[in-house]
Amino acid sequence: MRRRLTLPLLSVAALSSGATAQQVQVQQIPQTLPQGPSAVPNPTQPPRPAAQRKPKPKPAPKPASVPEVKAKLVEKVGDWNVFLHDSREGRICFAASAPTDMLPKTAKRTSVIFYVSSWQTDGIYNEVSVRQGYAMKANAQTTITLGGQSFALYALGDKAYARDPAVERRLLSAMAMGGPMTVKATSARGTATTDQYSLEGASAAVQKLREICP
Repeated sequence: MRRRLTLPLLSVAALSSGATAQQVQVQQIPQTLPQGPSAVPNPTQPPRPAAQRKPKPKPAPKPASVPEVKAKLVEKVGDWNVFLHDSREGRICFAASAPTDMLPKTAKRTSVIFYVSSWQTDGIYNEVSVRQGYAMKANAQTTITLGGQSFALYALGDKAYARDPAVERRLLSAMAMGGPMTVKATSARGTATTDQYSLEGASAAVQKLREICP
């Protein structure tokens, strides 16, 4: 399948309302193993005299916190931001934008981001996905409306993806025309949300992806 189901290692820390550029962070996953059980003294052995007791070893220092590696902000274009990250797995490039308005205001959500991503090593380019900021039922539909057209994406966890690359191409063509874009979805708990995105700079941001992830 063409589409990449997740953005491994990439998680957006924040993009403020109005799509103001902020840091996008790449979290390195710690691979520490749990320590073994503490040594248990043998109850059949008599205790040694106090003078012969060895001092207790100092507790091992806690491991240092895992550093955060920040994806590089390549360019801010209108209300869109273009990033890249180079790793041993290859180069990942993506354009990202946050909603200019979200309803209902009372809904509890994590980061809400619209992505257009390219995975150079996998040969995946201009993949469209939307992070909704809440869990959705499997294959629940997210509807994107702009320019009098509607496009369906389908849920996997807290993100929605197009099932067909042809849908992505049509959606990107519609986005290039500019204007407002509306994204509607429903959480697994039944909360319906409506998000408004600005497309100012979207076309130029996608073009920049082609330049940095050819």
